[in-house]
Amino acid sequence: MLKTTITFILRTLIFTAIMLATVFWTFPFQGSYDFAFSPGGDTAANSGWVDSVMKTMTPDERIGQLLMLELSGKWKPGDALYDKLEKEVDICHVGGVIFFYGGPAREAALINRLQSRVRIPLMVAQDGEWGLSMRLDSVPAYPRNLCLGAVADDGIVYELGREIGRECRRLGVNIDFMPCVDIYDNPANTVIANRSFGSGPLNVARKGCAMMLGMKDEGIVTTAKHFPGHGNTAVDSHEALPVINDSRERLDTFDLYPFKYLIKNGVPGVMVGHLFVPALESNSTKVPSSISKNVIDGLLKTELGYGGLVFTDALKMKGVSGSMEGGEVAVRAFEAGVDVLLMPPDGQKAYNALVAARNAGRISQADIDSRCRKILQAKVAMGLHEYKPVALENIYDDLNTSYAASLSRRIYENAVTLVSNKDTLLPLRGMDGKRIAVVSIGKDAGYTEFESVIERYAQVTKFSLSKSAAASAFTNLAAQLAGFDVVLVAFHDGSSYPSSFGATAAMVSFIDNLAAKERVVLSVFTSPLALTKFKNLDKCSSIVVSYDDSPASREATAHIVMGGKPFLGHLPVDAGVFKEGTGIHTKAITIE
Repeated sequence: MLKTTITFILRTLIFTAIMLATVFWTFPFQGSYDFAFSPGGDTAANSGWVDSVMKTMTPDERIGQLLMLELSGKWKPGDALYDKLEKEVDICHVGGVIFFYGGPAREAALINRLQSRVRIPLMVAQDGEWGLSMRLDSVPAYPRNLCLGAVADDGIVYELGREIGRECRRLGVNIDFMPCVDIYDNPANTVIANRSFGSGPLNVARKGCAMMLGMKDEGIVTTAKHFPGHGNTAVDSHEALPVINDSRERLDTFDLYPFKYLIKNGVPGVMVGHLFVPALESNSTKVPSSISKNVIDGLLKTELGYGGLVFTDALKMKGVSGSMEGGEVAVRAFEAGVDVLLMPPDGQKAYNALVAARNAGRISQADIDSRCRKILQAKVAMGLHEYKPVALENIYDDLNTSYAASLSRRIYENAVTLVSNKDTLLPLRGMDGKRIAVVSIGKDAGYTEFESVIERYAQVTKFSLSKSAAASAFTNLAAQLAGFDVVLVAFHDGSSYPSSFGATAAMVSFIDNLAAKERVVLSVFTSPLALTKFKNLDKCSSIVVSYDDSPASREATAHIVMGGKPFLGHLPVDAGVFKEGTGIHTKAITIE
């Protein structure tokens, strides 16, 4: 009896320890950070400014705070589009703008110009899922999210969030529409792809949370998107309304998991996608989630208890605007529970429609005031209650720092993934006297940093060929490679999107046939899903996935293949026979 009792107690203690470890692993950041924005109500820090501003605003001005209009760096004062925007800012009392295109100096100058026109400072947003370079030139370029999903150390993703947040602040941007926490579980998805952190709900949630917290610590509002999940679709909501046919059970445990995770960890904003999810609608009418009361007021706010800022995705996208007039779209989104109406097709029409809906009693002034107050609270958290113009001096140098460049390199060094390694061929060593070929396959039939760095480690013979070359050219190249001890094949200029991921039929046939005859190391500088286009990968000696075809990625891959640095990454998605989480780790070779 005593032995049974002791065994039961030990099992209970072990089970409890495991469960506690799971909780701490699943929510590593929860409660660790604080942000001034209190979405559920005023705080002592911001209530004074918010109250004073609310008292000075007319009911119509409060409506205007709900609108966020588009601003492009391609426009300049005097252009019809820019002048239209300034007119809408003046007449509609808009609360914010979202900036597209151009460079940092032009953006900062345009932001300063617009801010000087308004009494209540504008929220300035950027759609920068992997940093400002998603929309701007002359700024630091960072890896896409799928590459971040391959990194084991979430702390590096947090560091990236901090740095992107710093760059946003320097530019006068206070909202970044990221992280994208859609789960990439449909290889046919043409719009999410490498914008996702991967196909595993926990990994997506942890990476999105780390990014969000880094941004948050720099005072930048972020938005988990695209609620309730845009991963399982092959339709682009920019062009049409996608349908997500997942069951409610799968939504709860899979698609919604990252959103729940970020909500628990205090994400300041959620962007609702233009998606039709039958499991969340009470009737068969195809209501986009972005204007669905069931999805926003019911699921997001009531069921999940979310009290932060709710944004629509761009209301001019055909996934929502194709079925009704722009002003009506804005009213429907407000009725559904949205706080910020992003990029309506026509700002003045949207504003007039909201005013008319209020006057007709369709929407209430009390609801308008409540959402306006929430937006003003967020503006305090962004520091807009103490607004200062963006300093234009040294803006390029302040953005393009040596730290930013080194951070990008470090991410690639942690992401490059070894998915197959027969006879522990990699890292290459003991190659003295061996014949090594390096084959560069890419659009320009030229050599890159990958091939150049490999040459620093070993004597190699280089070959290059355009991936669109004729089959006969690949046949001739295969004949020249006969007899080499190792052939390193670098697949450059791929694509992150289906259907081919940038792989041509002649190129695929060449690699498949070569792997059956020679000792081949295949390095893929694009999405790991490109591996699904090959048939004889089991015959390759080693397979490496580098995710991006950037100079930093090529250099990191070459050093890792040759043993200068270790393989540390793991696949963030299933890639044919290679499952999510696959990743062979190695140690760097120490040269005595």
